[in-house]
Amino acid sequence: MKIKYKYKIVLSFVVLLAAVTLLYSLLLINKASRLKIDRMIVYLQPYADIIHHHTSKTANYKQIKESLDSLGNIFPQKMRITLLDTAGWVIYDNFSHIDSITDNHSGRPEILESLKNGTGHSLRYSSTLDAEYLYFSKKYQDGFVRTALDYKQSVYPSLKGNRNWQAYIAIVFALSIVILVYITRKLSQPYYSLKQFVERVRHNEEHYDDIRFPKDELGEVGEQIMTAFREMDNAKKYKQQLTHNIAHELKTPVTGIRGYLETLLQEDNIDKEQARFFLERAYSQSLRLSAIVNDISVLNKIEEGPDQFEFETINISKCLQEIRNDLSFKLEEKNISFFMQIDPNLAIQGNYLLIYSLFKNLIDNSIDHAGENIEIHMEQSGVTGHQVYLTYYDTGKGVPDHHIHRIFERFYRVEKGRSRKSGGSGLGLSIVRNAVILHKGKISVSNRSSGGLQFDFTLSLSK
Repeated sequence: MKIKYKYKIVLSFVVLLAAVTLLYSLLLINKASRLKIDRMIVYLQPYADIIHHHTSKTANYKQIKESLDSLGNIFPQKMRITLLDTAGWVIYDNFSHIDSITDNHSGRPEILESLKNGTGHSLRYSSTLDAEYLYFSKKYQDGFVRTALDYKQSVYPSLKGNRNWQAYIAIVFALSIVILVYITRKLSQPYYSLKQFVERVRHNEEHYDDIRFPKDELGEVGEQIMTAFREMDNAKKYKQQLTHNIAHELKTPVTGIRGYLETLLQEDNIDKEQARFFLERAYSQSLRLSAIVNDISVLNKIEEGPDQFEFETINISKCLQEIRNDLSFKLEEKNISFFMQIDPNLAIQGNYLLIYSLFKNLIDNSIDHAGENIEIHMEQSGVTGHQVYLTYYDTGKGVPDHHIHRIFERFYRVEKGRSRKSGGSGLGLSIVRNAVILHKGKISVSNRSSGGLQFDFTLSLSK
């Protein structure tokens, strides 16, 4: 069975925490044991002096025993008392008969330490008594006095009886587990949110905006991944739609050109006037086809290679005047008045072709779709810092409000087939928006309350 990610984290930290807790407990037990031993050594020291004081003038085992017995019950129960001569031979032991002790004790750790420091102690196993004892030895001029207590009976029970530290450790351990689970949930939340996102993508679900990431660094990474995927997905859909639109737009002029040429090739007896009509229509469709291809090329160049455009100083007033002259026939044909309120000295750093296309496409859009007997206004609304604020509007029929937010999209039509009727490519306003963005500006569009369409945009004065 596969263990979940968060359980692996919890299990790993629990093992680590248990190991640290165990090590700490052992250190604590060892420290408590050493403290208790030190206290017991201090406790045993006075007895050595008492024993030596009452036995230093005795001559044999019997006299030593009688002298110690005369002291009554001043000694702790089951305390072992051993007297040794200066050479380390046992001359008295209250737990063993003198005749049964045949080995020399000068090599015992507590004896060696007392030889060096005057007193010594050790915790070791006694083969004679088959138990672990805490020994204390003190050196005197006439020998050694050694006292001992059974470790398990005298020292260990006091350690075992004090279990407060165990309760504290258990409480700390439990709290640590709770905190660990909480932290693990926090740490694993980005993982599970990302997993949920991947599962939805795998099942081709398009809606995943309800997936939430925590407000931390891991959550930020998750958000960036989801945002990047959303952008890639949108770009993919956009390119698919764009490819479909391009194919659809190219199909119309290509079909028209093909139809006119097939008619000319198949009809042997066609008169010159009709043949010329077909050729003119084919030529018109070829011009439209060329316009679509050129506009697509310009848009792709703006989006994919903006550094390819060369910038120069452009006088906005002169550029608009040139466009008005170029479109004078169309303006007169539809009785459109063009008013311009631009500072004659206003100049920006930009690409002339794109700035020309920007203003020309705005005017073409009004000419083709705003209606006849209208006015077109191009105004400078201000200059702030490194940007100039411009407003373009006409007094025509405007655009339905539910279409207004989409008019900058490639090939988008407010009225079905209107670009085809007017001969446009359907890309004019897309070029307008991208040209503004390339010149570090912003653009917005709205319907005027008195009628007509208004574009407010900015252009950067410098490159």
